[in-house]
Amino acid sequence: MHSTNRKKLGILLAILSVLLLISGTFAWFSFTQRAINDRSGNINFEEVGRLHDYFDRASGNKDVFAENFGDAPILVRVKLLEYMEINGESLVQAAPQEVAEGNAVQPIKEDTGTWTPWTPEASGNTVGQRIGPGAVFNARARWTVGWNPRAATDGSGQLNAPYFMPTFNRARDNHKTAAAGDGRDWTQSGEEADTSASPDGTNAGADATGVTHPGNGTDGYWTNGSTATSLLGTPPDTEDGTHTARQTVIQDQPVMLLSQWNALPVQDRVGNFWVVDPQTGWAYWANLLFPEEATSFLLDQANFSTSGIRGDYYYGIKAVANMVANTDGDVSALWEEAPENHSDLAKQLVDEVRNGLPILGEMEPGQTFSMRGTQYRYLENKGDGNHLVQTADFQLLTPWNIIPDVEGYNGSSLDNNMKNWHDNLPSVVRRQVQPVQKEFTGVGPDAHISEDWFSGNTSVASGAIPAVGAPHAFILDFEHPAFTEALKNDFAEVDPNGEKKAFALSIAEINNISGPGKAYPTMPSRVVAGTWTRTPFISTHPWYIAHLTGTFIIGTHPTLTVSGNQHQAPSMILRDQDGAWTSGF
Repeated sequence: MHSTNRKKLGILLAILSVLLLISGTFAWFSFTQRAINDRSGNINFEEVGRLHDYFDRASGNKDVFAENFGDAPILVRVKLLEYMEINGESLVQAAPQEVAEGNAVQPIKEDTGTWTPWTPEASGNTVGQRIGPGAVFNARARWTVGWNPRAATDGSGQLNAPYFMPTFNRARDNHKTAAAGDGRDWTQSGEEADTSASPDGTNAGADATGVTHPGNGTDGYWTNGSTATSLLGTPPDTEDGTHTARQTVIQDQPVMLLSQWNALPVQDRVGNFWVVDPQTGWAYWANLLFPEEATSFLLDQANFSTSGIRGDYYYGIKAVANMVANTDGDVSALWEEAPENHSDLAKQLVDEVRNGLPILGEMEPGQTFSMRGTQYRYLENKGDGNHLVQTADFQLLTPWNIIPDVEGYNGSSLDNNMKNWHDNLPSVVRRQVQPVQKEFTGVGPDAHISEDWFSGNTSVASGAIPAVGAPHAFILDFEHPAFTEALKNDFAEVDPNGEKKAFALSIAEINNISGPGKAYPTMPSRVVAGTWTRTPFISTHPWYIAHLTGTFIIGTHPTLTVSGNQHQAPSMILRDQDGAWTSGF
């Protein structure tokens, strides 16, 4: 399939999740409408996102989230709308004059496009009850949004992200939803799907019931290691055979309003969480949704109170999902195709999500760029979509080593503080960090210089260090026998069995990225490479870069003479494969 066609994702992909409450019986069903194209005219499009709807009417568990089964990142937004009537009369009554003037819409049960958007108020660092016309639902419909860590149902401990069963329908031109348990995939044909033949969904493969996905819809039904096959017996729903449950991404922050998002520090505004625009009701996923990932839950529980109701009643929730490619044309359609008054902050959020991560493969050595409020310098293309980068600004970290009895870099205070610095990065950056060696090999006694250049001073004159060309001590002469093989071959490399972390560069790495056309073309340009390297000279003296000149120098061990924080520039290997940011592990 041509790559341009793959990117033609459905712009206004409408998917309905409807909970029915009928005649006081508390027998409520959940329907999920198949994708429809709300554009005017007939537009052919392909979709690589799937809306999941796991519903259990007995407990009220209602899991609504989106999955990307494609091979490129997408942007996702979901709108939740509600309708309720008692004895045939809508609880939301718009003023006739407002309707006539086009300033309000009177909800009609049969016209789901008129239902009331869910627009919550701020409550602490998340959202609270509905405001606006939907406030009338607060007394009856009680929702839990977002995901709160809880004990796993299989007894394996705290569950920080729920498990889900990946879609069995990976056809790009088929728009069924993954509706499980009491959930229903509902074909938009002017009337609800006929479930009378199987109200509990036991004949799940039949179009009448609309069940398209395995599972009973209860909370925590899928656990680590769970497997399943498709409920539907015909392609495209069976093309991938047996699937194994995966976890959604870990939610970085609770569901919040755009105003709360705008108040966040810039480095925290892109991440794995939902942001609601109360002006339109759209909830935006505040990150690109990467291939084979699923968002955290937007809706987790939907309970309904029947207390005091007399007569017939109906309550419904509709979820409308837009999933679009990260292209200018598709994103523009988010604002142009829907006749809504989109807020400027919503457009700013989408813009920050799209531009929060640069395409590293297009950068030149030495080029600086910003990621979530921190400046970085591009150092080297390591191949296979992996890139060596370093902070362009110094970070104040503890000295090279102040831990007694620890010799060398591994396990030193500098090593530990580099790891801590990485662990506090925004998740949108941290997820792209590639694992490297758990322990570097050129940082022990086998890396020590074989000749005695050290004369008891705190540093050695640059003239004593073998170098290539001028200025002296800019590029070391690794052909000199004083440099050991361990020292010359100490390079950070991607290791699937390693650990994600930041690290201090080695002498070999700095030497490799110094010179014309490289990250550090001159000695003065190298003063930002960090103070201490991870390479030892001898057991009590590491190599470091002179802060003012960029010269290689042998420094005195900090446990003897140095206290307080030191200027450092952490380095990492990031993955950026053709602009699709995903770690690959």
